[in-house]
Amino acid sequence: MTHPRKKNIACWFDDSAQRYGQNPALFVDEAFYTYAILHEQAARIGSAIQRLDPAPEDQIVALYAYRSFTAYSALLGILFAGKGYTPLNPLFPVTRNCHILNLSQARIIIIDRHCEEHALPVLRDCSNDILVFLPDHDELPQWTEDYDRHNFLVRQDLAKQDPLLERPAENKAEIAYLLFTSGSTGVPKGVIVLHENVNRFVASMIARYEPTPEDRFSQNSDLTFDASVYDMFVCWGAGACLYSIPQKIRMAPAKFIQEHELTFWESVPSIIGFMKRMYLIKPDCFPSLRWSIFGGEQLSVSAVQLWQEAAPNSRIDNSYGPTEGTIAITGYLWQPETSPAECHMGIVPIGLPYDQQEAAIFADDIRQESDGARGELCLSGEQVTPGYWQNEQETKKHYIALPDHQGGTVRWYKTGDLVIWKEKIGFVYLGRKDRQLKIRGYRAEILEIEYIVSKGAQSAHVAVLGWPETESGVNGVVAFVSGSTVANQEILQYCARNLPSYMVPTAVHRLAELPVNANGKTDLAQLKEMLSALSA
Repeated sequence: MTHPRKKNIACWFDDSAQRYGQNPALFVDEAFYTYAILHEQAARIGSAIQRLDPAPEDQIVALYAYRSFTAYSALLGILFAGKGYTPLNPLFPVTRNCHILNLSQARIIIIDRHCEEHALPVLRDCSNDILVFLPDHDELPQWTEDYDRHNFLVRQDLAKQDPLLERPAENKAEIAYLLFTSGSTGVPKGVIVLHENVNRFVASMIARYEPTPEDRFSQNSDLTFDASVYDMFVCWGAGACLYSIPQKIRMAPAKFIQEHELTFWESVPSIIGFMKRMYLIKPDCFPSLRWSIFGGEQLSVSAVQLWQEAAPNSRIDNSYGPTEGTIAITGYLWQPETSPAECHMGIVPIGLPYDQQEAAIFADDIRQESDGARGELCLSGEQVTPGYWQNEQETKKHYIALPDHQGGTVRWYKTGDLVIWKEKIGFVYLGRKDRQLKIRGYRAEILEIEYIVSKGAQSAHVAVLGWPETESGVNGVVAFVSGSTVANQEILQYCARNLPSYMVPTAVHRLAELPVNANGKTDLAQLKEMLSALSA
C-alpha cells in the first residue's frame, strides 16, 4: 500500500493486521499477542477515546504505560482515534512527568498496572481534571476514591465500546506524537512529530532493510525515546513480531537475543560496551541476527568490530538523527573490509541522508561541499519536524530558512552537532557544538542539570561535566559545587526527585572556588583534569 504523506502512521499496523491477523505481532511479559488481538484492543481503546473526547484532531493523549500489552494497544488506540500520544515514563521523577502532562494539555491519560503506583502523585499534582483509562482493572480500585476530581474508565467500560467504524488511515490528525527532551531552563521541551514525518521515515527503512513477516524485532528503547517508533512501525509495517525486552535485562540482553533468535537488533552502542564488561559477547553468539542498527551515540570501530564478530550474519547500520529529524535521517552501512579506513579517529561515520532528505554544513549561509569541510550539521526534508510545542522562541532559534541553488529558500533544522564531510563516505560525527550531552543514548542539556543542582545546593556556583567518558559518549555526569552548605547527599536526593536517573550526578565534588579561564568563564578543561586525576 502507498502511504500518502498525511496518513495516520497506525495504518502500517492496520494493513498488516488485515493481512496477517493470526501472526504474532508482539511478545511482552512472556506472552505472545497476535495482530488480531492487538488490533481489537487498540480499536476499542480508540473508539472510547473518540466517543468520550470528540475534540478536534491533534489533541494529545498521555500514555503512562511501560512494556506491557496495554502500553502497545493503548498507543495504537490513541493513533486509531486520530489523536497524538505523549509518553510518560515511570523511571522519571514525578515532577518531570507532571510537567510533561501539564505542558501537553492532555485531557485523557491511559495507565497500565506497571505504572499505577508512580502515576498517583502525578494525578494528584496535575493542573487539569483528566479522564483516566485503567484497562488492566475490572473494577475501580479503591484509591480512585481519593481522586474524585478525575473520571475513570475500567476494562468493562472499554469492552462495551464498539470497534472503530473507520480505518485509522481515514483520520485527519497531523500530530503523531509529542516527545519531550531536556530543556536548558529546567522545563522539558516538546518536539512535535507529524504523521508525514514518520511515514517518510518508515517507508525509507522498509526499503532499506526489506523486513519480512518472518522477522523478529527487538524493542529495547523506552517509549519516551523515539527509537521505539523505529522498532514498532518498521516491524509492524512488515507484518513481523516485536519482542519487548524486559527492563531488568535491557543492558544485558544476550540471552534474550539467543533464546528468541531475533533477526533485527536496534539499540544505542553503549550496550555493546556494557555486555563486553559482563563477558556476554563472544564470537558467533548471535548468529540469528541479520540486521543490527545502532544510533543515539557515537559508534566506535572497536565496538562495531566486536559486534560483527558476535553477529557474523548481520549487516550493521550506524544511524543518526535527532528527535527533530524523526528518529534517524542518515545512515552508514558497515563494510568489514573497507570501513575501518573510512573512520575518523576511531569513530564510524554517520553516512549519507536517506531518500528525499538532505543534510549539509553551512558557513555564513553558504553550503560547504568540499571534502574535509567541518561545521554544524543542518537537516532538511520531509522528516524534519515543524518545531517545538508552544515554544515559538526555541522554534525560531533552531529552525531556519537558508538559500537554495535555485535562488529560493529551504527550511533547515540546526542540529548543534559538529561533523566533517568526507567525499563518497558522508558525514563523520565530531561532537556537540553546545553543552548538550548524549548519556547512554539520551540527549540531555547540561544547563538543565546545572539548574537543578543549583537549586538543590542553594548556590549559583555549580558546574556539571559528562563523566566517565566512553567510546560512544558518556555514561553519566558529575557535579562541582562551591559556596553551598547543603550536604552532598541532600543535593543528590533533590536531583533524583527532579531529574531522570540518567541525568542525576553520580557524585558531587566540593571546591572553595570554581576555576575560571582567561575569559572569566568556568574552566571546564581544568575540572576535567581534576576528574582524570581522581580516576587515576
